[in-house]
Amino acid sequence: MPNYIKDPNNSKKQVPGPQSNNYFDRTVTPSGSGVLTKTPNHVYVTSTCTGDVAFFFGTSASHAAQSDYTKYENFGPVPGGTKLDIHPCAISASATDAGKVVFVYKGGLDGSGRS
Repeated sequence: MPNYIKDPNNSKKQVPGPQSNNYFDRTVTPSGSGVLTKTPNHVYVTSTCTGDVAFFFGTSASHAAQSDYTKYENFGPVPGGTKLDIHPCAISASATDAGKVVFVYKGGLDGSGRS
């Protein structure tokens, strides 16, 4: 919800204030393989990956308990332009391929984005 501020045209009224950064949709490229992040609303692949891309869907506790990447689900070399309706919290890929994967976060209090 926006903060309400005094109406500049009428001091007896209030108007909605500026929207927070979470109100708008945003995209994030994961910072690297095995790094936990907030789960996105979906994942988008900008261009075709040359190697396998795997995602982790567990909890931060189960991620910390593992010593290798065996709990990651392998999606293979994902083609460019692919939207994956998945909600991973980590990625495993080469540095080049990890840069092609974008986590998309929807804005708004309910996470449904704005139209």
